[in-house]
Amino acid sequence: MAAITKPDPILFINRFLCYGNEYPSYCPRFTKLTLAKTPHLKDMIEDEKRANEVIAEIGRFSLQGSSVNRHALIFALAACAHSKSPSAKHGAYALLPRILLDSSELFTFIDYATTLSAPTSGWGHGQRNSILNWYKNRSAVELGALVCKGKSRLKWTHRDVLRLIHPKATNDGLAAVFMFIMKGYDTVKKTYAESDSTEVQTLLKYFYGVNEVKHTTDHQVAARFIEEHILTSAQVPTTLYTSKEVWGALAQTMNYVELLNHLGKMTAIGVLEEDSPFTSNILVRITDSELIRESKIHPVEIANLLKMYECGHVSTMSKLNWIPYMPVMEALTNALHTSFELLVPTDKTYCVAVDIAGSSTAGREHGVVTTHISTITAAMVTALVRKEPEVAVFVFHSKEIQPISTNKSMSVENIASLLTPHITGGTDPSKPLTWATEQKTAFDVFLILSDLLQLSNDNTKEALKEYRAAVNPDAKLLVCGMKKNTMMFKTADYNDAGMLDIVGFDERCPQLIAEFARGFK
Repeated sequence: MAAITKPDPILFINRFLCYGNEYPSYCPRFTKLTLAKTPHLKDMIEDEKRANEVIAEIGRFSLQGSSVNRHALIFALAACAHSKSPSAKHGAYALLPRILLDSSELFTFIDYATTLSAPTSGWGHGQRNSILNWYKNRSAVELGALVCKGKSRLKWTHRDVLRLIHPKATNDGLAAVFMFIMKGYDTVKKTYAESDSTEVQTLLKYFYGVNEVKHTTDHQVAARFIEEHILTSAQVPTTLYTSKEVWGALAQTMNYVELLNHLGKMTAIGVLEEDSPFTSNILVRITDSELIRESKIHPVEIANLLKMYECGHVSTMSKLNWIPYMPVMEALTNALHTSFELLVPTDKTYCVAVDIAGSSTAGREHGVVTTHISTITAAMVTALVRKEPEVAVFVFHSKEIQPISTNKSMSVENIASLLTPHITGGTDPSKPLTWATEQKTAFDVFLILSDLLQLSNDNTKEALKEYRAAVNPDAKLLVCGMKKNTMMFKTADYNDAGMLDIVGFDERCPQLIAEFARGFK
């Protein structure tokens, strides 16, 4: 087979927008984004003929929710906004109000923009107007909630931003929000107490609730305002973090993923127990299919959280411990089944080859709760088996490969028992490729899942070339090191759109695998 030709630079842009790296390698660890690390992004932005393609891809990835790294999208937007290309600048500033979803993302954009514009520090007309539109293109009530839920980040505050953009409110609602940002609750209350605007009165009630929760020591009062105004845990002072009433209220307002992540805490302090008035409502939320759908949570993450909850602690080093409450475990199990049903298939055929030693870790892995690697691996395999048209599963090592029989009705536990290693040895990602070539078996995607730290063979690129030449020229290969401390490895060819390495599995990887299988389309 002929050598891989140099691909269109848009491949590297798509990689970066999806997972934050132009190289075919994803690592959960946060790395600082710079133009020096993104040469294709820099070159395409500065090419007036192709700058609009970058803008279009940023918009597409954001609209479709195809990025597993929002920081990369925001960095690319800031790079376009501060480029020499008029098309890139205008396109970026037009997109900004729609791309940046909350205060945190706005401050992240400003931080990147400040770095990219150095040594100058002033804000141009385009940036001021675009950020002004971020504030003004929302209802006053929505904006009030946004600024209260995210007051500061990366040394930036909304007050800092307003001082630079000099906003002029077009209605009393926006004027009230701007006054709240600049002068605080007491001033805005005094100024607008007699306003006959329904929107302004709604804002005053919200600001009052936020202010009361911030200062009250009465748990019942705090809980009432949390529920009434749908406040978040970040808006609650830590002095109230041991309150059953406060956590019972937060359980009704927090998003689905946050709810699942706090089940252990709520069990430990008695929010979730047989006689608790909060238990039944929380159990309903855990199994709510619409909440599961809206959250886009993957079964792998629910299976992981279920296993962690069953263990009774986040990690062996954690001070937070609880006795698992059986109804919660049953609700999580039902949520897991629902999440499998809601998965959107890629409609590809897969060869999934697994080499794990049954190892487990406990703790937080790059901010992600982790428990048993065997559970995570089995959940990933189960998701593919249940939703994709054809999935062949194997256990393997460097010298041997064995098929295992699966079907769409099997549970995570069933598949986990089959993945228990019967064979041991170094990981050789080329082994499944060699087997499929010899058997002339067609697959669209080869997915290698391994918990070993080192690869025993670097013939993977050649094995993929031979498979493509003999069976499927469009086959893709993804090699995934499952452990958080997986050593950096490199099997993927830089110029090959059909290869990707994952160096450490986190909660974003299931989506990344799907996006890669679809060709980032």
